Amino acid sequence: MDVIATVVGNYPRPEWFREYLRRVEGLQKDLDVEVERDALKKAIAEVIDEQKRAGIELFTDGQLVWHDFLLTIASRLEGFEMNGLVRYFDNNLYYRIPIAKGKVRRKRKILYDFEIAFEIEKNIKAVLSCYTVAKLSRNEFYSKFEDFLWDICEAVKEEIKELEVMGVKYVQIDEPALLYAEKSELEVLKDVYRELTNTKMETILMTYFDSAERIFPEVLDFGFDVIGLDFVEGYEENLKIVEEYDFEAINLGLIDGRNTKMESLEELKGKFEEITSKGNFKRVYISPNTGLEFLPSIKAFEKMQLVAKLREVVA
Repeated sequence: MDVIATVVGNYPRPEWFREYLRRVEGLQKDLDVEVERDALKKAIAEVIDEQKRAGIELFTDGQLVWHDFLLTIASRLEGFEMNGLVRYFDNNLYYRIPIAKGKVRRKRKILYDFEIAFEIEKNIKAVLSCYTVAKLSRNEFYSKFEDFLWDICEAVKEEIKELEVMGVKYVQIDEPALLYAEKSELEVLKDVYRELTNTKMETILMTYFDSAERIFPEVLDFGFDVIGLDFVEGYEENLKIVEEYDFEAINLGLIDGRNTKMESLEELKGKFEEITSKGNFKRVYISPNTGLEFLPSIKAFEKMQLVAKLREVVA
């Protein structure tokens, strides 16, 4: 069984870059502000270096110019406008609501910041979303949600194909809203995700904020190479999933990405062994359950170190 230490997505911005963004955003009204390429590349390089120093093996770009993944992806697609704030799941976090005012199309590269990161480091995963963008947006254009979802799928699929041509090896699809999908939606999503996973890249489905019991066994037919489950929130229910269903690769969200309290390595080792004893996995990723952006930088680094230490003691 291969065990790999990774992270989920976002990461605290370097202090100098945070100050830089305040200055730039103060001069522009656009939510997706233009930043100097050299400044962004320097910040991304620092974040990747922090992941390496902590012992992480599969990296992300830290999403340093993302307000949140929902807003950022929508704002880079044609057809959306942004509206007021609404709470993001049960977190003390709010996002701008994307409103579909016209046909959704990919008008430009969605992950232009990832492209910069890929110049720095090749062992890095791109992060996108599809269903969650559709579900948490407001549709004022399409007569059917299914058509709305498919147009977002087509835009994301175009991005994935371009990433594949670039030589990217990993793409992660973040879908926290998937955990609350209706059974009828899961039937449609089977076809949607099979379109997105029709790639040579390793595809990772990342879920968090709850257990995934509602989407099994349907999710096993979505075509993902790796299924990510949150073992901070929903531990017992997700443990039952691992015991009941067979899948070859899993991402264990074992470390709390929203809490500064440091977990016990011995306790984490026990959880890892309990989970993996229930399944027959060929490949296991260990990560925080969510991104680390809202932790102080020092705590985010310590959480990554804990991921790497856990990997060392169980591999």
